[in-house]
Amino acid sequence: MINSGLGKALIVDDEKTNRLILKSLLVKQGYQTIEAVNGQEAIDQFHRENPSIIFMDVMMPVLDGYEATRQIKAASANQFVPVIFLTAMSDEEALAQCIEAGGDDFLVKPYDRIILQSKIRSMQRIAALNREVQGMYSMIHREQEIAESVFINAIQSSNIENRYIKQVVRPAGIFSGDMVLSAYSPSRDLYFLTGDFTGHGLLAALGAMPVSEVFRAMTTKGFSPEEILAGINKKLKSMLPVGMFFGTQLVVVNHDLEHVRVFNAGMPDVIIVDGETHQIKHRLKSTGLPLGVDAGVDPKEMLQYAPISYSDKILMHSDGLTEARNSKDQEFGDTRLFESIARAPKDQIFDQVFNDLDQFCGSITTQADDVTLVEITCVHDVLPEIEVHDYIKPSTHMIGDRGEWKLSIRFNGSRLRETNPVPILVSHLMEMEELEAERQSLFTVMTELYVNALDHGVLGLDSNLKSDPDGFETYFQTRESRLASLDSGYVIFNLSIEQESNRRSILLRIEDSGKGFDHKNQGYRQLQDTDLSGRGIMLIRDLCESLEYHGKGNIAIARFSWSTG
Repeated sequence: MINSGLGKALIVDDEKTNRLILKSLLVKQGYQTIEAVNGQEAIDQFHRENPSIIFMDVMMPVLDGYEATRQIKAASANQFVPVIFLTAMSDEEALAQCIEAGGDDFLVKPYDRIILQSKIRSMQRIAALNREVQGMYSMIHREQEIAESVFINAIQSSNIENRYIKQVVRPAGIFSGDMVLSAYSPSRDLYFLTGDFTGHGLLAALGAMPVSEVFRAMTTKGFSPEEILAGINKKLKSMLPVGMFFGTQLVVVNHDLEHVRVFNAGMPDVIIVDGETHQIKHRLKSTGLPLGVDAGVDPKEMLQYAPISYSDKILMHSDGLTEARNSKDQEFGDTRLFESIARAPKDQIFDQVFNDLDQFCGSITTQADDVTLVEITCVHDVLPEIEVHDYIKPSTHMIGDRGEWKLSIRFNGSRLRETNPVPILVSHLMEMEELEAERQSLFTVMTELYVNALDHGVLGLDSNLKSDPDGFETYFQTRESRLASLDSGYVIFNLSIEQESNRRSILLRIEDSGKGFDHKNQGYRQLQDTDLSGRGIMLIRDLCESLEYHGKGNIAIARFSWSTG
């Protein structure tokens, strides 16, 4: 006897003599035995007795050994229960049929004790190996569940939740190589990033953590999308193995819902759909290499502008959507995607696309790649509310040369091409004054003042160009062209802090080298309608205690105050 307590052996044979002979041999090996006279009875005994090994005859009444084995193997799931076929047949076709039915070995009649003992030992080794593998699989699965929880909490939990933003990531495995990140900048712009790492699963997901860290840290501090993408590219280039990269779409929805900035690096088109007609207005194609490939990637070269109207929809997706295949090995493709968009009921494009995709794939349940789809509806409710602080009654003193501390910094032409000074200055103010509660308002004021100084002052752009779609494109093409060749001009920031009883103020003085405008002959209402004003200037006046223009109109002085009592 090779062992004791080996469990139960199920003997399935319609011949009583054969059962008695095999039972005698198995008892000597250390097994308890149970018997069945046909395949259906064998299935019933399997569920009732939970045997550790099965000896299955082939030809039996009611249900043959082939079908009984198929059903037993299907029911045993991940548990390994060896099935040894009992047969007097020796032709290859019959033996192959036993294997196809799920059999693990053969025992040829008449039974030989030595051969039986060898086959039992072989099955015991396989069963032990199977238990070890299952244990390892369970441990790996548990670790993956923990890692997935960390992944979701670290990356996805901080994303914006808004009923006008719909997003789904369908991973091909436990982990997704696709990722979606969203955040608001201090100036209330919506930053939305979708990305697709090479492959899918845990290996592809490893790069998601550093991408998320860079994206959130830099967006929160107000860095430009070009600087954010450059930071992500630098991080990925230093850590990703050769051959692995990150396709990226970054869409920035301007806080006034006037336009979007799109950066597409190795991803499918970003689609802008008219909110009223459901016609596709813009398809913004990839204009750059995926991130992590080349350390010298310049995100500025990827930048595309597109005008938007109220209720337009922005669609972003990974190639797993259009490359999904059905049982006929057909691809879902761009054409079906565009047809889904065109026939979708109002405000149901997102649902229509997924319904059409699921119908197309039909019985195919295993995805070849991760599938991501994002829909952003361009309405005011998709953006955060303006955090206007308590109204501060204007003070009576004039703008003077006094204060607790002062800061002056000048950016000349070439530096203006490369650096956005606002995040630097705001971060400095946050550290000096502990103004975290006022970050959004202060950032908005400084951004609007700086953009006016740069665009309309240094670059000499006329905002009236943006009154129609063609002019809008001309405006931004001209801006990029002039900025790229800028080697003269300047913007000067002078900041000072003042304390008066229960109020504290930051005096912001921004001077540019532009021609200015005749501010002395224009009232505030008229000033709001000038090229240098518009909605941005109106917003500054809402957020600041005062706004004045000096010199030839190229000096703006704003007083930003908050209560300290």
